[in-house]
Amino acid sequence: MGHNYVIVVLPETIIQILLIVLVLTGISLSIWQWKNERRRKKAIEGLESVVTKYEQAYERMFNEAQ
Repeated sequence: MGHNYVIVVLPETIIQILLIVLVLTGISLSIWQWKNERRRKKAIEGLESVVTKYEQAYERMFNEAQ
């Protein structure tokens, strides 16, 4: 009887462990994606500011040339 009990409990335990692993994987992927998104936004903002500075410098040079 005790042996059957172990066989009945084990698959449930395995399923629970797999579910926990899946949940943790999902959460870590979501966090990773969110961090990447933030990093990407910062990079885009950085590029935009650089482009704006170059545009302003170009306009100044162009206006001085006229």
